[in-house]
Amino acid sequence: MGTNVGELQQRIARLEALLEEKVTTLSLTQDALAHAEAKVDEVTQIYQTTFDLAAVGIAHVTLDGRWLRINPFLCEMLGYTKQELHTKTFQELTYPEDLAPDLHLVNEMLLGKRTSYSIEKRYIKKNGELVWGHLSVSLVRDVWGMPCYFIAIVKNIDARIRAQHQGEQSRARLKAVLDSLSEGVIVFSSEGKLLEANPASLRLFGYRTQSEVDSSPELLADTFEVSTLDGEPVPVEDWPVYRLLHGEAESKAELVIHRPDNGRSWIANISGKLVYTPQSREPLAVLTVQDVTKRLMAETALRVSEQRLRLAFDHIPDMVVIYNPDQRIQYVNLAAVRNLGKQDGDLIGQHAKNTPPNSILSLFQPLLREALISAALQAEDIDFASEGGLRNLRVTCVPISESGHHVREVMVICHDYSERRQAEEKIRQAALHDPLTGLPNRSLLYEYARHSFASANRTQQEVAVLFIDLDRFKPINDIHGHEVGDAVLRKIAHRLRSNMRGEDMVFRLGGDEFLALIPHYQEANAGEKVAQHLIKTISQPYHIGSVEASLSCSIGISIYPRDGVDVDTLIGHADAAMYAAKQKGRNAIQLYNAALAEKFYMQSLIEEDIKGALKRDEFSLYYQPVIDIQTRQVVSVEALLRWPGNGMGPDRFIRVAEATGLISRLGEWVLGHACQQHAAWIDDGLPAIPIAVNVSPLQFRKEDFADNLQGIIESHSITGKGVQIELTETAVMEDIDHAITVLNAVRDYGIKVSLDDFGTGYSSLSYLSRLPLDKIKVDKSFVHRLQFDTASRAIIEAIIALGRTLQLEIVAEGIESGSTLQYLHRHGCHQAQGYHVCKPMVGDQFAAWYRQYSGSLH
Repeated sequence: MGTNVGELQQRIARLEALLEEKVTTLSLTQDALAHAEAKVDEVTQIYQTTFDLAAVGIAHVTLDGRWLRINPFLCEMLGYTKQELHTKTFQELTYPEDLAPDLHLVNEMLLGKRTSYSIEKRYIKKNGELVWGHLSVSLVRDVWGMPCYFIAIVKNIDARIRAQHQGEQSRARLKAVLDSLSEGVIVFSSEGKLLEANPASLRLFGYRTQSEVDSSPELLADTFEVSTLDGEPVPVEDWPVYRLLHGEAESKAELVIHRPDNGRSWIANISGKLVYTPQSREPLAVLTVQDVTKRLMAETALRVSEQRLRLAFDHIPDMVVIYNPDQRIQYVNLAAVRNLGKQDGDLIGQHAKNTPPNSILSLFQPLLREALISAALQAEDIDFASEGGLRNLRVTCVPISESGHHVREVMVICHDYSERRQAEEKIRQAALHDPLTGLPNRSLLYEYARHSFASANRTQQEVAVLFIDLDRFKPINDIHGHEVGDAVLRKIAHRLRSNMRGEDMVFRLGGDEFLALIPHYQEANAGEKVAQHLIKTISQPYHIGSVEASLSCSIGISIYPRDGVDVDTLIGHADAAMYAAKQKGRNAIQLYNAALAEKFYMQSLIEEDIKGALKRDEFSLYYQPVIDIQTRQVVSVEALLRWPGNGMGPDRFIRVAEATGLISRLGEWVLGHACQQHAAWIDDGLPAIPIAVNVSPLQFRKEDFADNLQGIIESHSITGKGVQIELTETAVMEDIDHAITVLNAVRDYGIKVSLDDFGTGYSSLSYLSRLPLDKIKVDKSFVHRLQFDTASRAIIEAIIALGRTLQLEIVAEGIESGSTLQYLHRHGCHQAQGYHVCKPMVGDQFAAWYRQYSGSLH
């Protein structure tokens, strides 16, 4: 047991020793741990200090892009606080155009293809501005190799990038300027190496690109031959670039450059300068090159041409005087010497202020001073009273400037156009006057009317406009010839001019129409008095050789400003009044009045209605048959124009159509529809019954009437025998020669011609025998009075006898009774038309009537 106690004590002693050892070890370990913790704290403090004070941005970023830890630099760079950045991702702060490359590199790092990457990209600051950063990224993995987070180092390179961009923009601008220059610019290094050449210089020296240029002296000497303007060769070492590199000045050297390989030679003006830059320790040789070939040749040509110019100036008829800026004469040509009556030696050096007042030179002075002040060309037409009479001069002062507005000389050219002015005045007078009568024409009328109306306005007076139209002047030309007619017109013009008051003016408008302007000076009815006097004067007989002619006139009067304030309106109103005077029976005077105005207003309304009816096809044709009196067969029909929707009678709207010129369109419509109806009847089984169409005098007077008539008929695929035309005596008697020509052309095409309303006009029997006619239609006014008027019976019997003599068909129209028809039959009338035979009807009704009527004859 003792032994056991001793062993126990030994064990305890060993345990105590072990415990003491462990305590000592623990104490040492605690000291080491405390030391280690102190080291860790020191390292942590160093790291945090480095992290916080680093001059670059440092951040730890999660795998999905969120910011874990951010140092102050990065916060300041991006303009956010740490708290604000913790709510953002790097994707949100990356400029959209730079995000895709960044994400691609991140993806490669996560896949293990790389451990880090660097990229330059733009970040979006809190205020929306962009900032450039150089980003370096590393991936931190755990002990098992799994990705934990990214360490991002961001360097602010915004200033460098922007400076780089500015430099690039500056270089681009400089290049654009150099490229736009018309003169060549070449830059060499101090060793003679070509650094820059703008396009203009490449073109001048015959290169396409800068890479083609070899600036070595040997190759340049082989490529170019350089000589002075006198032809002396210039060796390479004396070329401007090498002289410049050797420290010699070079300014406006003019050399001849020749390239033997393409044969081109030109003259170069070369200047050079050594330029020092902060980026280079050695100077740069900058040369400017201009092609002055044309300029030098022009200067040479100018020197030659000056002698030629002086020679030319001395041989031109215009006066030429050249003054210096002090207004002293420097040069006069021979024409000036002759006109001024002095030698050039007496004129050279003379000051403008010493010019005699009665000299032509005195005319130059105001223009000369103005040209010197304004440096602009001065010109003026001047009348000069010379001993030989009035001279018309055109003085032109031409300032010759060196630069800007500095006038070196003024050349005065004095052109005498007196003869041309006189010729122009004669031509003007001829253009403003009628060549036959010498009266002012329509052109001068407008000019004089403006003055006359203006004068009337000032004095609050009136002006009468007299429209004078001769009555039945046409027969004088037709019977006695145009020479007699012209002589009559000259006599009428003389009478008109002789019977006008001093302030009155008479004009010839053309043909047999005249117009007078009569100012009313304190006499309200002066126009009417003058018109009455003219009526009497013109009515006096005219003796032309053995011919005695008598005439009358119709005069219409409008008053300014009562009836209008412009010339055209007043002429139109006077013309309308003149036609009203003719309707009274000619040889009359008519004042324009409210009734006429109303008439013409209504006429204008009807005119517009007619135009609308033509567009809407509102007119209609009715057809009235013409029968053979003996056989009772239908030989033709007459087309009668009606306006069903309007209710207006044809006499009224046809008169308006003739007065307004619409009758041509209306006549073409009638003819076209008549041709169309003729073709339709044939298609419907009826025989080819001719349709007679009335032709207005206005239609018939057209030069192309026969051609138009033929064209319309052919366009409907019918023959000329399917159409007949009816003309009044007025249409054919106004110009008998024209009528004969046109009617022959019409009849050659197979178209029959009738003279309508015969007996009511003024036709001559001698003319009637000459006209190529087929029918005469006795006017219905005689037929209606036949039963109770012996004169009408006598006229009808005479017309029938005349027609038989001339072998013409005689047609009586307006037959309304059987007794009238029997009378005409007994006296040999060929054909009949009227209500007793049949009333007018539309095309379909006529076809039905014709079948029934024809059947009743058999």
